[in-house]
Amino acid sequence: MTAPVYLSIAGSDCSAGAGIQADLKAGFALGCYPLTALTCVVSEVPGKVEGIVAMEPRFVADQVRICLQHFPVQAIKTGMLYSPEIVQAVTAELTDFTGPIVVDPVMIATAGEPLILQAAIKVYEQSLMPRTTLLTPNLDELQRLLGTEEPIRTADELQQAAITLTRRYNCAVLAKGGHLEGDTCTDILVLKEGTAYRWSHPRTKNISTHGTGCTLSSAVAAHLAKGHDIIEAVELSLDYITRAIAHSHKLGELWAVNHHG
Repeated sequence: MTAPVYLSIAGSDCSAGAGIQADLKAGFALGCYPLTALTCVVSEVPGKVEGIVAMEPRFVADQVRICLQHFPVQAIKTGMLYSPEIVQAVTAELTDFTGPIVVDPVMIATAGEPLILQAAIKVYEQSLMPRTTLLTPNLDELQRLLGTEEPIRTADELQQAAITLTRRYNCAVLAKGGHLEGDTCTDILVLKEGTAYRWSHPRTKNISTHGTGCTLSSAVAAHLAKGHDIIEAVELSLDYITRAIAHSHKLGELWAVNHHG
């Protein structure tokens, strides 16, 4: 039996909670074979980023190219791309790829540290967004892409923000509402044609959610690789990440999300 294959293009997290490490755990838990193309190495633990070392853009492109040449890649997920040169290098290698592309616009860590150079955002919009099937921003990333400092406080405002980005980028948008206040987490999917879907799950309190965005976008890519449509892939992935958070475990002083299927 052959496992569905998808490619994660993202950074490395030495604490193994986010980035490539989270993508690998989610992909294997969901019955896929996740390939990886490393964009940068991050020295971090939940709540703290100490340093970022970027790979050479040509080397990132080589990883993407060789994976696409030698494996039956059925979906792609991008995570931390960091610099305009890496965004351009990755996008150039996706020209002939016809499958779904999930873009997690990793810009700001959960703890608030920037994870992208400012100059890369415009390149995202000009080169990668036109190739995107699904964009998965959190609240901070939504505000950055919208170009506003006005906070998003309600699910209705979250939906309007998703609609705005859907129209701007001509792709589906999954607006993640985990940073909204309240006892439930509401996530909103807006399709290209404007149809909106909402899912709400009970909030698990008093744990670190480091890496949950990476895990969610990777789960969506995995379900798309398995043949699900966007709505099914998002619903299944939200259920998966909700279970993973609820069953997370503490390792020393830190929490880690449990990526079992």
